[in-house]
Amino acid sequence: MSDVPLDIGVLKSMFGDDDELTMSILEEFKNSALPYIEELDAALAVQRTDGVRNLAHKLKSSSRTVGAAPLADICESLEDMSLQQDWPRIMELEKSLRTELGAVIDFIEAL
Repeated sequence: MSDVPLDIGVLKSMFGDDDELTMSILEEFKNSALPYIEELDAALAVQRTDGVRNLAHKLKSSSRTVGAAPLADICESLEDMSLQQDWPRIMELEKSLRTELGAVIDFIEAL
């Protein structure tokens, strides 16, 4: 897990100093996290690498958009391991993803 889970400057570089819009985007990201985790759980339960890969890809994209680069990097690794069907590594990355996502959500809630 990174010391800084989210760089708010990424959104500010796109939208300027519109704090209301920035917070709205971050709230939307946070609220979308639970369905992502539910989707991940479902794919892991039946060992569907395509499901894990699809979830990792979606979360990677949205994470990069909001400035959560460490989370996006974990998602990228998870996506790669899904292509290789490396289940031991997928399970390790899943734990890292949950930890980092928790840090991102905590960071957003603290703003």
